[in-house]
Amino acid sequence: MPVDVTGARVLVIDDNPVNRDILLEQLRSWGFDCAAAESGAIGLAFLDRAAQLGASVDCVILDYQMPGMNGADVAKAIAADSRTSSIPVVLLTSVDQIDFSRMVLDFGIAAHLTKPARSAVLLGTVIAAVQKARSQSGRTQFVREPLRAPPAAFTVIRGPAPAPLAQPEPMPLQGAGLDVLVAEDNEVNQLVFGQILSGLGLSHRIAGNGRTAVEMYRTFKPKLILMDVSMPEMNGYEATRAIRAEETQSGSRTPIIGVTAHALKGDREKCLDAGMDDYLPKPVSPDKLSAKIGTWLSESADLVRSA
Repeated sequence: MPVDVTGARVLVIDDNPVNRDILLEQLRSWGFDCAAAESGAIGLAFLDRAAQLGASVDCVILDYQMPGMNGADVAKAIAADSRTSSIPVVLLTSVDQIDFSRMVLDFGIAAHLTKPARSAVLLGTVIAAVQKARSQSGRTQFVREPLRAPPAAFTVIRGPAPAPLAQPEPMPLQGAGLDVLVAEDNEVNQLVFGQILSGLGLSHRIAGNGRTAVEMYRTFKPKLILMDVSMPEMNGYEATRAIRAEETQSGSRTPIIGVTAHALKGDREKCLDAGMDDYLPKPVSPDKLSAKIGTWLSESADLVRSA
């Protein structure tokens, strides 16, 4: 793979969880930074969030047949936004029945593949799309921009019409302070977590490695920790053990949810053995993450009230 494409950010928008998992696994194995959205609305919200933070997305792999907003609706919205209109879109369809030439003219679709796309064809298509977009924009090398602090509130836009919904009510939590500490070194995953947590009305901070997570735990005393297991300097297992050792002295216990890159047999046991309370495999589903956060924050609040 050409050096200037390695690490490019690719967003997958597909409502089928199996398809998302396969695409993410392929993209990671090729050295891309990648994230996935399970609907057109969430995908557009992710792109909006990335634009707010100044984090460039280099390519979108878009499924055509989705409920709510189909691929044409999403492509139209991407093309209509000046912040995202230059992002190449690779469209995937189950059957070759759409008027692809019309979509190229109307929405600037970069390429069209019929599912299941062969790995070599998909890789070549993504590389070509990213390289062409960079040559047109004058960018010859991928540069990671530093993430700026996210805005205080972020609402996920749902449905075909880009109209903002009311900010959801925050969960009833005990006391004040930081709700969630996210330990995650991948910038794309940081965006995903930030989007979901802000949409839930929860305050959060992000630690870029395990050592920083332990330091931020001491400073902010969060109500819940989302702990990626694979991080530089100190991995998630080591960071969890360090936090649990400190809690032995203080008598407190903060719920820790481990986040793993693969749902492999034994992952849950490794997380629990390290002192975590639960685990969640990537790619992270907003609904599953919301449910786990609600469960553990509610249990934590009940423990505090009964103490």
